[in-house]
Amino acid sequence: MTRLASPLALALLLAAGCAKNIDPGETDDSSSSTVGAGEATIDATSQTDWVFLDFGSSQVVNPSDPADSTEWDLGLRRYVAQINGGASGTGGMEVVPMPAVDYNTSLDEPTEGWITDEPDADADGDLEYALDSWWEYDTDTHQVTPAEIIYVVRTVERDLIKLEFTAYYDAAGTPGYVQLHWGALSDEVVDDTGDTDTTPDDTVNCTEDTERLTSEDQGDGVTSTQASTNTLDDYVCFDFETGEQVTEGWDMALQKWTFPTTAEVALLEGEDFDALTQAPADGYLTDPDHNGEAFEDWYDYDATEHTMEPEDIVYVVHTTDGGYYKLQFTGYYPDGDTDQPGYPTFRWAAVDAPAE
Repeated sequence: MTRLASPLALALLLAAGCAKNIDPGETDDSSSSTVGAGEATIDATSQTDWVFLDFGSSQVVNPSDPADSTEWDLGLRRYVAQINGGASGTGGMEVVPMPAVDYNTSLDEPTEGWITDEPDADADGDLEYALDSWWEYDTDTHQVTPAEIIYVVRTVERDLIKLEFTAYYDAAGTPGYVQLHWGALSDEVVDDTGDTDTTPDDTVNCTEDTERLTSEDQGDGVTSTQASTNTLDDYVCFDFETGEQVTEGWDMALQKWTFPTTAEVALLEGEDFDALTQAPADGYLTDPDHNGEAFEDWYDYDATEHTMEPEDIVYVVHTTDGGYYKLQFTGYYPDGDTDQPGYPTFRWAAVDAPAE
């Protein structure tokens, strides 16, 4: 993996690429940032606008004059991260980069190695950011990934915390969604062992608004169904046996482009939907963690147009009720309006069980 020192070089490489996770350019909507206690996903997708985070309050803030404000600690714009100190602000912040140190390591206050944002020293038009080592760029995959590094940070309030960047892409592969967590120098992150008191269905909260799914009879037993899913707050849950939206006992749940399922799913790439009348006997996948894994290949992302199109895939769904259904995703936008994402459409019909 090769790290490019120049953000300009990175931008040129990203613009030249065509892979699914390539940088798609500017998105002005920063409302999808989510911040909790000591963790955040920041929508830093804008090419021009900074998003400012205050570690102490765990909030995104909007200072009127960031260069002379103590409201913020961290500023993010795409993969660029600035701190409120040195050439970036008057907050007096400093950091100590600590490569190859695990976040769960309990740390003492460093006695040396403190750095801050400095003026542009190489005439590339950018400051020399103290956090510029947080990312690495892979020239083969054209992806940005977090480096194996944590930072000890002295905040604007003079508190000492440790900071780790964990991701740069959202679930659809869109870049600019910077994920990070922070805490006291003795902070530890407890690994998820999967041992919970909840059942798998509890991981999906079905919306009570049963007006977010519409269906149309296409004849010959085929139904076309469209869901309104453009929110991370809940799921539109669907039952194949009744063909209706439900709040429990669901077979498939839909949230934006992610579709968890309780069923077994067989993927038939290039299959003729209309000609398929009988389910295959094998090749079924499951989605035990309800993260949409069984349907994860349903779409193709166009990094030039920034749109999502269904792949030529027919799925066969074997529900927990014992039914078999063929399924094909046909769209993601209402009436082809690509300015309105989050409306997945699929056609489906019952098929015969596999031959004995």
